[in-house]
Amino acid sequence: MKKFAFLAVFLFFATGCRYHYIHKQARLAEQSGDYARAVVLYEELVKAYPDNLSYRASLRQVRFKASQFHFRRGQKYQRVGEYEKALVEFRKALELDPTNQYAKSEFMKVKDILSGDEEAKETLEDIKKRVLRDVKPPTLDPRSPEPIDLRFPEPVSVFDIYNALGKAFGINIVFDPELREEEISIELEDVTAEEALEILMQAVGHFYKVIDEHTILIAQDTPQNRKAYESLVMQVYFLSNADAKSLISLLRTLVDMRKVVAVEDLNAIAMRDTANKAKIAERLIGLIDKSKAEVVVDVELIQIDSQSLTELGVNLSSYSIVQGLDLGEEGGTVTISDIPNISRQWWSLTLPSFIYNFLKQNTNAEVLARPQLRISENEKATLHIGDKVPVPVTQFNTAQTVGGNIVPITSFQYQDVGIKIDITPRVHHNFEITLDVKIEVSNISGFVEGGGGQNLPRISTRKIETTIRLKDGETNLLAGLIRDDSTFSNTGVPGITEIPILGRLFSNSRRDSQRTELVLTLTPHIIRKPDITEEDLLPLWIGTERNLSLRGFSPRVDSPVKGPFDNSEREDKLKKHLQKIMSKGR
Repeated sequence: MKKFAFLAVFLFFATGCRYHYIHKQARLAEQSGDYARAVVLYEELVKAYPDNLSYRASLRQVRFKASQFHFRRGQKYQRVGEYEKALVEFRKALELDPTNQYAKSEFMKVKDILSGDEEAKETLEDIKKRVLRDVKPPTLDPRSPEPIDLRFPEPVSVFDIYNALGKAFGINIVFDPELREEEISIELEDVTAEEALEILMQAVGHFYKVIDEHTILIAQDTPQNRKAYESLVMQVYFLSNADAKSLISLLRTLVDMRKVVAVEDLNAIAMRDTANKAKIAERLIGLIDKSKAEVVVDVELIQIDSQSLTELGVNLSSYSIVQGLDLGEEGGTVTISDIPNISRQWWSLTLPSFIYNFLKQNTNAEVLARPQLRISENEKATLHIGDKVPVPVTQFNTAQTVGGNIVPITSFQYQDVGIKIDITPRVHHNFEITLDVKIEVSNISGFVEGGGGQNLPRISTRKIETTIRLKDGETNLLAGLIRDDSTFSNTGVPGITEIPILGRLFSNSRRDSQRTELVLTLTPHIIRKPDITEEDLLPLWIGTERNLSLRGFSPRVDSPVKGPFDNSEREDKLKKHLQKIMSKGR
């Protein structure tokens, strides 16, 4: 039994020493940048001690660092075109930190480049496109799709030209009763029905509305007629990231929308306006409704306090000699009649004691904080590590008196003491990050006596407010915040202490030095950024101030089908035709 007990004790201590050695090796691997080995070692420690919160926190932190390491390697491979290696590195980054949305976005981009297609999944945009295919106003479908030459070299009635086009393409044409008749000369070659109608209407200032597939209505292009004939749509835009109220202000300013409200419970926008404005609003919302960038900031705060105390020499318990009368047990009072009987046996002297001091003391203390803060762009993150200290506050109320005296009322306010950090990040498109930083480090440095015999805390504070701009993964060091306090005192018997050499034997010197140094490092990492595509950078042509439309200056209304001016080659061709007509005059 003794052998078994000894073996059990030996195995217990051997196992403890082994895991202590593993923990030491894990910390060394983390400090040297070998994150893969550090992750393996910390996982072994967590498996052996699943309830150890320190091991679990260290594992999470080192997994994040390892994810950032592989993510940056993937970016390097991606920039030089080695997409297969980049895909492997991004996959490792996601396996280590599945919350890294930036790595996920880059992984999907590289995967699409290698596979040539996107992963099949239906998003909100896909649902919108599928619904719009089924809900749309009627579109013009001429019976004859063949292009023709339209030649009217001499001025003729525009009504006659419209009727000729209607017969040529099998289109029924209805005129607004207030449409004015005018004459125009026009020559067009190789144009379809839509092209001929739109060119002619641009020349004479008309617009048309599709009644059904083979019927159109033509009217004078005026604001009153637009209000009378343009159909209105009501639509709700569901936002994923943008704020509904700020977007409403944008739509009212840029698109001149009036009937638009915010649905705050759903973070959505409901509007009622023309189809053209609704389409412009949809495109604009798609450009702006992007996810905010997010960063993780590694904060390391070290406060080093050192104290040096030296006390050397001879000190007295008190620098005074006390003389008195020792009256014995009778004690109490000496009367005048007792004075003649006082002898030297009644007198007593209290002499100070000699104290020999030879003290030297050095004290070093270190306060370390290593928090990680995940913050959205332009949002403030606040971290407080410390205590709340009660501070008494006394008020005097003249309405409350006792016996004519004002009674003070004392209450307590709690003040934060410790480490307070406020960080607001802003992510730039060149992968740099601006940080607005406010840091306050405070501690109770002593106590002072207040009213009523209370000891009030004296709080020492150091505060930093700065704005810095860093690259992704760059570390910024704030150091040099040093405070030195030094005191020197020399005590002894007057006169004797001034004697050279001999005075040192009858005096006591005390030297006290305190030094406090604050070191702060900030390391930001981008883990999410807005998904801005090439299409988002292109300008959005929306017609003219008079006629807003995604189809340029097309006179057609209420049709989601692309007009001839959406095609660059057709646009150039039709513009040339219009220039010829305008040069001849109406």
